[in-house]
Amino acid sequence: MDRFNRLLSFGCGLSVIILASCTEENDPLGAEVAADNAIYFAAHTELSRAGDITTNNITSFNVYAYTGSVTSPSLFMDNVTVNKTASNTWTYTPLRYWPANESVDFYAFAPASWLGDNSPLKPVGYDSYPGTEDIIYAVSPDLIGSAGVPNAQVIFHFRHALAKVTVKMSSTNEDLSVRVTNVVLTNLMTKGNFSFPSESTSDILAEGNVGRWSDQNTPLSYILHVSRDKDDVIRLTTTPTDMSDIGSKLGGPKYMMPQVLTWRSNGAGNDTYIAVMCSVYDTKTGLKLWPNENTPPENVVQSSTFGDGILKFPLSTSRFSQWDPGYHYIYSIVINSNEEMGAIEFGTPTVDTYVDVSSYYE
Repeated sequence: MDRFNRLLSFGCGLSVIILASCTEENDPLGAEVAADNAIYFAAHTELSRAGDITTNNITSFNVYAYTGSVTSPSLFMDNVTVNKTASNTWTYTPLRYWPANESVDFYAFAPASWLGDNSPLKPVGYDSYPGTEDIIYAVSPDLIGSAGVPNAQVIFHFRHALAKVTVKMSSTNEDLSVRVTNVVLTNLMTKGNFSFPSESTSDILAEGNVGRWSDQNTPLSYILHVSRDKDDVIRLTTTPTDMSDIGSKLGGPKYMMPQVLTWRSNGAGNDTYIAVMCSVYDTKTGLKLWPNENTPPENVVQSSTFGDGILKFPLSTSRFSQWDPGYHYIYSIVINSNEEMGAIEFGTPTVDTYVDVSSYYE
């Protein structure tokens, strides 16, 4: 056992998929020509995965619109709710018409609770905790209608304002029984201010057409899983378990505020990391291999009901040190034991679709 603890080593495979700037080729809502000079809307979002707001599942969004100059804007549409009908068209009331000889800047967002009574022209405060809500935004500036003639719809190209985080865990060594009780994303900022971009979100990603977060504050922990009794303990298998989708009331996709990730002192201070409480047993004998009497104190959870140890995996890597909006970060953790060394080690990361970014720890 002493040799097992002396050779304990940690690693974490990570992969990232990018959701930003991937828009649908065909707009299912169409951009049909209106019969008059009224203002009509259509919308689509970036390509997304289950749990996200998408073109298919969005049923409403809200709109602010302004005329006049940037320095002296005049409110034209005040937090108007636009609803999808059964025929996949968008309606709102009262109907507005294009102003003569003026351009209009449109700002859209969902869900409606996001902005509240705040104006999109100023930084909007937001609390992302507990991480169960996806939020989207769109900007269509400098649009001009022609009085008395048909006009095309205003098409909003929505983007995701938050980053999405998934943690998957597995074990491929049949000689081990790895039992996980708690998984927590630790020390992450939950509050901040969001600023809408000034340029159109329909353009290719650029500094001027992506929303910005600032003044992040209030660090908290996001719980992905907690075992309240022995029936809640997760036994890892060769098939990765999505820790954010295991049926727990605390589970589900985590939508996190984009922010800088820190790893300076191995999980102390302001470090941001994945905390995993678990125990490792010999499958045949049932003997607990880790933690044991020789495990360093920093790897032992003294108050654990199940006598677990704790493993800490940094959220930052050599490839990236912050989360960006519209990205899906997938952290894949494989817990195995090297038979000769008796050490816990971590295997190759799994990678989902789009752009792949992998990092390894040894």
